[in-house]
Amino acid sequence: MSQTLRILVNQLNDPIGFYEGVRGEGWRPALVFFTCVTLLISIITPTLNYLGVASTDLSSSYQSQILAYRFVKDNLLAAYGSYAYLIEAFLIFAFATAMVCFLTAFLHLVYRGIGGRGPVLNALKAVCYGIGPCLLGGFLPYVSLFAGFYSFAMQFYIGPMTLYGVSQGRAIVVFVALITWTFIEMFVFGTTAGFL
Repeated sequence: MSQTLRILVNQLNDPIGFYEGVRGEGWRPALVFFTCVTLLISIITPTLNYLGVASTDLSSSYQSQILAYRFVKDNLLAAYGSYAYLIEAFLIFAFATAMVCFLTAFLHLVYRGIGGRGPVLNALKAVCYGIGPCLLGGFLPYVSLFAGFYSFAMQFYIGPMTLYGVSQGRAIVVFVALITWTFIEMFVFGTTAGFL
């Protein structure tokens, strides 16, 4: 766990330098980081849900938190009572894992499409390490908005721009397009698939 906190501090101090530093890493450290952060989120979120804090766009930085909470509230709570929140922890982790797979493929295609160089491992690192800011309160009302936005910027702008070596201008265009799509989706459908 101390390694996870050390990575988070490095991300906060110098995000571009952090991504430059992990350029030569394999896939394992990024997945270990993702697993640690997601396990914490998967434990804290159901506890807060049980205490009455709903997982919404205003209180959750992971899309997985919102999906799992909605599923528990709509399908499991009536049948299993408070035990449904134990199942929610596993659902958050499962949804987050599926989102990592999807976002990795999506980011790789987008950044290679705009002239980026490198393997799909670059996208995996951007997505997995980009969730670090969610530890800064990605499960608390309103604080999660900051954590979610910072995480979004790490995953879709800073990480891929650095790892794929694309120009800042192209990366900003991608980031603005994705953030616009996310806000449209949030206001139309009440969810933000853009956030992990």
